[in-house]
Amino acid sequence: MEVFTAIAGLFGLTALLSFINDRFLRQQTDIGLLLLAVVATLLLRASEAVVPTGVTDVLLSYTHAFNLEETLLKGVLCFMLFRGSVNVRWASLREQRWLVLSLAFGGTAIACLLTGGALYAGLSAFGIAITLAQALLFGALIAATDPIAAIAILSKIGLPANLQTVIDGESLLNDGVAVVLFTIFAGLALGGASAGWSDAGLIFVREVLGGCAVGVAGWVVIHLLMVRANTYHTGLLVSLGGVACMYAIAQHLHVSGPIATVVAGLLSGNLTGPRLSESTIAPLRTFWWGLDEVLNALLFVFVGLHVVLINPLAGVIPGVPGVLAILAVLAGRALAVAAIVGGLDGAGVIRADRLGLTRLLTWGGLRGGLSLALAVSLPDSAWKPLLLNITFATVVFSIVVQGLTIGRLFSKDQLAGLLRS
Repeated sequence: MEVFTAIAGLFGLTALLSFINDRFLRQQTDIGLLLLAVVATLLLRASEAVVPTGVTDVLLSYTHAFNLEETLLKGVLCFMLFRGSVNVRWASLREQRWLVLSLAFGGTAIACLLTGGALYAGLSAFGIAITLAQALLFGALIAATDPIAAIAILSKIGLPANLQTVIDGESLLNDGVAVVLFTIFAGLALGGASAGWSDAGLIFVREVLGGCAVGVAGWVVIHLLMVRANTYHTGLLVSLGGVACMYAIAQHLHVSGPIATVVAGLLSGNLTGPRLSESTIAPLRTFWWGLDEVLNALLFVFVGLHVVLINPLAGVIPGVPGVLAILAVLAGRALAVAAIVGGLDGAGVIRADRLGLTRLLTWGGLRGGLSLALAVSLPDSAWKPLLLNITFATVVFSIVVQGLTIGRLFSKDQLAGLLRS
């Protein structure tokens, strides 16, 4: 399939589903688009079973040709992360730094281990074959909250500024830990050489610290050019070109492109933006907001189309692996958050409603395209379909069910009292 045809098809389908959601379904845009894409694909597969037309095969080849890993991890993610991090202010991030860092690093690692252990026990109890390494691999790819889903959905429910900072900060920073854990457990699950603690440390240093270094260097270039630009369109090209080139360089150097983008975005938003004239910064904000909305819409539709890859597992009761995976993810997240919030609150580092904040961060810990992209990127094996099925089930449940209900579980007064300065 030609690239332009694929892109045009995705744009056309997204526009149609967006109109249907806006006119009839009237759900939050990202949730509505994902839900409509999933339902449309399921109906197409059902009709294909009755009257074979070959459309499903075309859609299957489309999802393979328009690779999710390439599209998300190396395509739109850099722009979406940059736009999200530009809006995070130093003062608020500094105020919540201990909670953000503890959740992003410790919380991700703890949730990975707890989720993997719970899934292994649950699937084994139902006689579903899985090794501990494979279960921990799922725990790694699903542990990090997705910055795209979190920023796109949770920012629209009216969170107080301090909670917005915590959720945004955690989801933007926990990529490095997830990459380390995914790399380690992928090696174990695939039967390769086991990674030791020294290997894990080297991976961490390379991904996180290397990403930070590239991000700082990229920001310096963007800053020097932006403050000297005389027109809006020059500033626009500098911001777009700088972000894209920086992400490509990070990929080439095998360091974390997302972390590089987040660092550059934080520096640009706090140090570069205030030095730009209003005639330049105002249209830039509008453009980046519009670009973020379009990319979010395209991505959520594309994730929904991936239901075409999901097939029933032989010898397994339908739905059981997905339900067990969802429960394991929620339990692992809840225990990890409770330990961190309780520890920091008990030590006097933060003042929080422990139970309420744990509930919010657990139910608001959304998973999205990143997790699915990591699952799709695994090489073919006898157990990959199982991981793909449970990852898709968890992602759809997270975005649709958690995303639809998160705003209804807490009143504004409750949200205001969860985390006190």
